[in-house]
Formats: sequence, C-alpha cells, structure tokens
Amino acid sequence: MELQLDVARQITEFIYRETGHHTIVCDRTGTIIADSAQTRMGVAHQGARTILNSPVDEYSVTAEEAAASGGTMKEGFNLAIKANGEKIGTFGIAGKLEIVQPIARIASALVVKMLRDEEMKAQIQAQAEAVAEAIQQAAHAIHEFTASSQELAATGETLVRESQEAAQQVKSTTQILTFIQNVADQTKLLGLNAAIEAARAGQVGRGFAVVAQEVRKLAEESSRSAREIEKTLNQFKSSIERVTAGIEKNSAITQEQARTMEKIAEMVEKLQQIGSHLHEVASKL
Repeated sequence: MELQLDVARQITEFIYRETGHHTIVCDRTGTIIADSAQTRMGVAHQGARTILNSPVDEYSVTAEEAAASGGTMKEGFNLAIKANGEKIGTFGIAGKLEIVQPIARIASALVVKMLRDEEMKAQIQAQAEAVAEAIQQAAHAIHEFTASSQELAATGETLVRESQEAAQQVKSTTQILTFIQNVADQTKLLGLNAAIEAARAGQVGRGFAVVAQEVRKLAEESSRSAREIEKTLNQFKSSIERVTAGIEKNSAITQEQARTMEKIAEMVEKLQQIGSHLHEVASKL
C-alpha cells in the first residue's frame, strides 16, 4: 500500500479545519507531500526520516527543544503511518504534546483506513467494469445466437413448405399414373376385342390380329411401367413424409429455441442495465 496525495491532503486539511493545529504528511522518503500551511511542500523532514530509517515509530519535539532550536523547530509530534506492519509515511502535527499526540494517533489510523477504502473502491470499480464487460460480451453472443436461431427457424419453415409441395406434386403424379393405368387397361381390352374380331374374320383378319397382339403387348408394358413408377413414387412419397415430419419437428424445436433465446436476451438486457448502474455507483464511491 502506498500513500496517495489526495488522501494526504484531505487528512491535513481536515485535522487543521477541526482542531486548528497545522499538520503535515510525509512519504516513504521523509519528504513532505501534504502541508496544511502550504509552506513546506517538498521539504525533507528530519523527524520523519528518523522514524522511517530507524526502529522508532514516533518522534516528539518538546517545548524546551523548540525554544532551544532558535525557531528551526516547533513543538509537536510525528508518528509513523503503518499499513500491514510496514511504514509507508509519517503524520506530523504542531502543538502541545499532551493535546496533539492523541490527535496524531487517530489521524494516522484514519489515513490507513482512507487508503484501504480507496483500494476497496478501486477493486469495486474494477469488478463493476469487469461485470459490465462480461455482460456486454454475453449480450453480443446471445444476440448473434438469437439471430441465427431465427434464421434457422425461417429456413425450417421454408423446408416444411417445400416438402409439403413436393408431397403434393407426388400426389398429382400418382393421379396421372392412375389415368395412364386406366388408359392401358382400356387399350388392353381394346386389343383383346380386336383379336377376337380378327379371329372371326379368319384369313382376312390375320394382319389385324398381329396389330391387336402388339397393341395388347404395348398396353401390358405400359401398365407394368405405370405400376413400377407408382411403386417408386409411393416409396418416394413415404420418404418425403418422413423427412417432412422430421423437418416439422426440428422447426418446432428451433422456433422454441428462438423464443427462449429472445427471453434470455431480454434478461441479459436487464443485467446490462444493472451492470451499468453498478458501474455508475462504483464510480461515485
């Protein structure tokens, strides 16, 4: 812990204002860094250096010693300022020893308390800034994830529509195949009737019989092809239905995730406001 100039100035001004006794604060080197009289700033103080460079914690100047110094010293009391057992400076106050000694002890302890308060405030401010930054980063990540979830949900809805359209197209194709099957059946029946009539016609109808047979073969081929295509389309339709069901399920989950992320984003936004308020309070400590 180090002495802070602001704290040193505050304590010297406060003690002088409340007691009328001039005070000084010296740093680790024994140099005056705060002076209620504003006359000895930057001057090396002998009593402070004696305290800082020896085992003693206090240094007194009696009325007799002050009188014998020819005006170079004033009656007063100097005391080490200790933090965690370490001397970090001194506090000095001019006046009758029986009056200023207890004041100096209180002031020295008050300086340490003020320094610790300043350290605590600095830590709180740092933590508040860290919390605010962490919340900001979380908010940014959540906003990005929310946007991605919404985009994914929209894509899922599009895939569902396209799958449903594909299923409808398969259904339409099935209807066409049914029509083709009917035509093939009718053609086959027509070929059969033609073959019967050709048989009745005897030798004259032989050529027609050959044509009728080819017509029946063509009808059978068409019918078989239509059945195979229908079988394939039915399998494709089943696959599309399974895919559509999976997409619909995933779309529902994705939409729920998107709604959840929106709620989380709202909560993080509130945390941002709390973090900003915390930072504002910490900066005023």
